[in-house]
Amino acid sequence: MGIWDNAFKIPEPPEPSPAERQLLKELAVKIRARGMAAIAAFTVESTAPVHGLGAQGLQMLEPLVGVFFSKAKLQEYKALLENRKAVAYLVELLNEESPAKEDTDVKKRP
Repeated sequence: MGIWDNAFKIPEPPEPSPAERQLLKELAVKIRARGMAAIAAFTVESTAPVHGLGAQGLQMLEPLVGVFFSKAKLQEYKALLENRKAVAYLVELLNEESPAKEDTDVKKRP
């Protein structure tokens, strides 16, 4: 086949860098603190085909969203949203089991 082997091949997205992983961990911690890890993971996974459009939507809404985020942070989030492996890593972080806190007021059965 020769030249046709790579004719329609889509390049693999890069693995998230350590800085991007740290940003995703911070985001996952904030989501978990609000008790929304399950719904956030479901939403992120179900909207996977339109993540590119979401990143472009952030570009369009940058003047409004810029009030809440710095421009550099917004650029980082847009780049992460377009990277499938970074999104998969975020979902993995959201689906991790958090250590269960034992309730001391509840009596255990013998």
